[in-house]
Amino acid sequence: MKKLIKKTLKAAALLGALSVVGTAHAVAVHDQGIWTRSLQSRDLDGNLANGPEAFYDTTLNITWLANANQNGLMDRDTAKAWAANLNVNGVTGWRLPSIIDTGAAGCDYRLTGGTDCGYNSQTKSGLPTKYEAGQTVYSEMAHLFYVTLGNKGFRAPGTGAVQDDWGLTNTGGFKNLQAYAYLSGTEYAPYSYLAWNFYTYDGVQNYDYKGVSLYALAVRPGDVTAAVPEPQTWALTLLGFTGVLLARRRRAL
Repeated sequence: MKKLIKKTLKAAALLGALSVVGTAHAVAVHDQGIWTRSLQSRDLDGNLANGPEAFYDTTLNITWLANANQNGLMDRDTAKAWAANLNVNGVTGWRLPSIIDTGAAGCDYRLTGGTDCGYNSQTKSGLPTKYEAGQTVYSEMAHLFYVTLGNKGFRAPGTGAVQDDWGLTNTGGFKNLQAYAYLSGTEYAPYSYLAWNFYTYDGVQNYDYKGVSLYALAVRPGDVTAAVPEPQTWALTLLGFTGVLLARRRRAL
């Protein structure tokens, strides 16, 4: 177990050295993945000039924070507290992405995919490109990387062979999406001092110490438009409130 953890830490250090290269080549690729039709922009500050603050993911029924590196490197406890206390122009209820540990507790590592650990890990039940009530989302970050953005893992699904054009080649509309490792909100069941992570550098899902500093991307259940009234809704609300005040004034007279 100690040897495996040491290997994981060495891998994280290696990714740190390579992340600058990966990030430099990552851009928004319109014809890669489904992001142009599955991510709906959400303007939360009323200023369209600076771009959206969030994206509603129609395939997972969650909202992603648009800035994928808003608070820099953090350990897991710090990141969980940051997400829980995040307030984006009145929108709260944020958290870290979740991962479901399937099969036996712990990492079922595969190069070929289809499990909770390794490359090409499970994303969700049902159609990967459609939200369906009652479906199981196994990994929100894996779905974002592989399906929404259409990136390739270092190993090919089905064969496990090294494939061309692997890595974070498409960042979609996200700001500051790093080719490194991102924290999840899910503890690693066999050992409470570990937690699941997703590596956007090469598409691997694995685990590491909770104290390791990685990046964090906040998510929120559902669509934020339900939490933020549209401008016309605010106008109608104010109009109704004004009507109530006038009616009370007439009664007083």
